[in-house]
Amino acid sequence: MRITAWVGCAWWALGCVACGGSSSDGGPPGAGGGAATGTATTGTGGAAATSGVGGSASGANGAGGAGGAGGANGAGGTNGAGGAGGAGGAPRELHVDTSSPELNEIRFKPSALDPEVSDRDLEQVALLDTRVARFAGKLVVTLSGSSQPPGPLDLTRFVAARGFHAFAVAYKNDYNIVQNDPDTFGDARLEAFDGQDHTALIEVARADSIEARLAKALAHLKEVHPQGDWGYFLEDDGSPRWSVIIFSGHSHGASSAARIGKVVRLDRVVSLAGPRDTNPVSATWLSEPSATPVDRMFGLTGERDEQHRDHLKAFDLIGLPGELVEVDVPGAAPPYGGSHRLALEDGDHGAAGNCGAHVAVCETMFGLPLP
Repeated sequence: MRITAWVGCAWWALGCVACGGSSSDGGPPGAGGGAATGTATTGTGGAAATSGVGGSASGANGAGGAGGAGGANGAGGTNGAGGAGGAGGAPRELHVDTSSPELNEIRFKPSALDPEVSDRDLEQVALLDTRVARFAGKLVVTLSGSSQPPGPLDLTRFVAARGFHAFAVAYKNDYNIVQNDPDTFGDARLEAFDGQDHTALIEVARADSIEARLAKALAHLKEVHPQGDWGYFLEDDGSPRWSVIIFSGHSHGASSAARIGKVVRLDRVVSLAGPRDTNPVSATWLSEPSATPVDRMFGLTGERDEQHRDHLKAFDLIGLPGELVEVDVPGAAPPYGGSHRLALEDGDHGAAGNCGAHVAVCETMFGLPLP
């Protein structure tokens, strides 16, 4: 592991003093766990925590679950059913030390943190720029294209320069995703994420999964770079706090980012040159219900990309809001009519992944300017 600091002025820095990011909304209430009928029982709601998860739920025939810290109480149960857990309170604010303004670059391999690592043991990169005027209070996890090393680093640097914590993770992306079975696309991407056995196409141990590596990385960064408050992105149990995490990727990584957004509720998903998984058949996962609301998912495609029509199919199946909007034509300007289906009229596969050349549209997809 090494830490490299780049000194200079970020593009939007107004000085070297930066405020902590604003806290995010509380999460969903915890579900009551009491019996549906019979005498009143005690339901188990979500654990009370500052992460926004609801508190315990009492099922005493109408007693509501207690709210999490700062949250409202849950609705009461009926006929012995446990009441819903209360909504959790807003998490604490982000606290980053800006006394030494610089770009902090921290590199380490997964095996340095976990002896169980057995695959894709490539150098991962974490970035935090303390020269910016304001922090987003969000972590952007970047997913690279097929068989590529962690990155794309241009994307990782792009978001770090705009107040995000950023992390390029090493993950299982060196396999042929194009399959004739519509379930295999999603099963493979899910296995790469959680390290559980979903398909025979690939074999991903838990230690080699995105989820486990992200949790290990954040715990490591919390220890070696406490000035960056990387622990803000962890729950009390050491798992990633998904509600303040954005997944973004290019090509293969674009589809994997969206797939992850289907199973965990992220702050948002930004897919560059993707999602795809629509050739030779359309993947089942594209039309499945999404844990991350589709109004927090974005896709950018290049019209000169040979995969362009496949991207459009994926946009339709996921249900991204709006009609296709060309963002590089005269008169195009944020927020592009509120559309989340965005295109480069004069863009190929690589261009859609180059946020440095298409600043306005990328900033829009990542939720900039900050509210």
